[in-house]
Amino acid sequence: MERIRIYFKPIWYNIIHHKAYAGFCVFGTMLTFVFITILLQVAYVILCDTAPAVAADRIVSVPFVLRDNKGEAVKGLNKSDIRTLMNNVREEVCYTSYHYEAVDIIVNGRYDEYGIYFIDRNYWNVFQFELLQGHFFTEDEMQMSCVIVNENFVRSFFPDKSVINKEIQIEGNTYRITGVVADVSYFAPQGKASLWVPEKFSKNESNDWVETYILYPENMSTETIIRSVTNAYQFFVKTYYNIDKSVSVKQISTEKQFIRKMYGGGLFLSGVGVMVFILLVVPVLNIVLLSMANTSVQAREIGLKRALGASKKTSFLFILVENVLLVIMGTVLGILLTVPVCCGIDWIVFSNSIEGQMMLLPELNWTIIFISVLPLALLFSFLSGGIPAYLTVKRPIVDMLKGGTK
Repeated sequence: MERIRIYFKPIWYNIIHHKAYAGFCVFGTMLTFVFITILLQVAYVILCDTAPAVAADRIVSVPFVLRDNKGEAVKGLNKSDIRTLMNNVREEVCYTSYHYEAVDIIVNGRYDEYGIYFIDRNYWNVFQFELLQGHFFTEDEMQMSCVIVNENFVRSFFPDKSVINKEIQIEGNTYRITGVVADVSYFAPQGKASLWVPEKFSKNESNDWVETYILYPENMSTETIIRSVTNAYQFFVKTYYNIDKSVSVKQISTEKQFIRKMYGGGLFLSGVGVMVFILLVVPVLNIVLLSMANTSVQAREIGLKRALGASKKTSFLFILVENVLLVIMGTVLGILLTVPVCCGIDWIVFSNSIEGQMMLLPELNWTIIFISVLPLALLFSFLSGGIPAYLTVKRPIVDMLKGGTK
């Protein structure tokens, strides 16, 4: 322990006596890893099966606008159309249809305009939300004026967080809260939803179209699933609307395929890599230049250690460890600030959204931090500290003893 203290004491001394450099290094690293952490967390949500679509590769969306072979809209599919279409699906599946409306709500005397999902009972079987309080709609409650909310809605309107059986006003009618579900990311399927009401209470003022999602069994391949829905859809439009080749068929896809396509498909992963590269390289270059200036100031001290017998390796590690400590401090601060920064982004972007209480990231995925963010932090520290350390220690001792001038 004493040897460790003796080793780190001069490193800490240098950090304390070069506050400007240390502050810039920590602050630059902190900003870098705030945005790298957010970027990697969002990429994980988009690329992997996260709640509520934990079976995204088996959930298929049915096009809710029927178009003819020329792409002209024929009609929007309603609940009756979906029941007829589903009669042509041969496999044992679970499906849900819901209708979205923007309505006026009053909660604890506060007026707001909100987006509400009018759902059937199967909705919670297809989309696996984590239940935090209460319960999902029972069969009897599907006939009653009940509502389920997400936890962000609770934070906004109920500071005490005790909401079960409390009431809110929707379009002048009273609804009782029966459950609270966990927040999900805005980038996840159903990430824009925050209020759910039984489908019976949908007024269908604008239209009666419904969005439909079908959950297939685990033992089926993606190709088989898509073919099953496609065949059923084509039979439906041919039989009831005499359309041979509806262009709507091209829109049939799994939720995983749809989300990836929406965010750029195969280019998304490349884009993430490019953005991470830029976020690393720009601050690395700045810190390398500043570190070179800082080590130049310390050149005489390093040269004296070399003259007294310190090896190049020891001198190199001395400079590198100092930089690693600064980068680790900046990385930890960046990770800790990720959630507050996301909350700020939520407030700026989503606070006035008609769709409801949405979040960029409801929580941090620590697996991503340990397997991606921390290794990037080590790479960052080795690049930003290793390059100037190497350039310094390879110089002749005589040059360093002159104060760093060549």
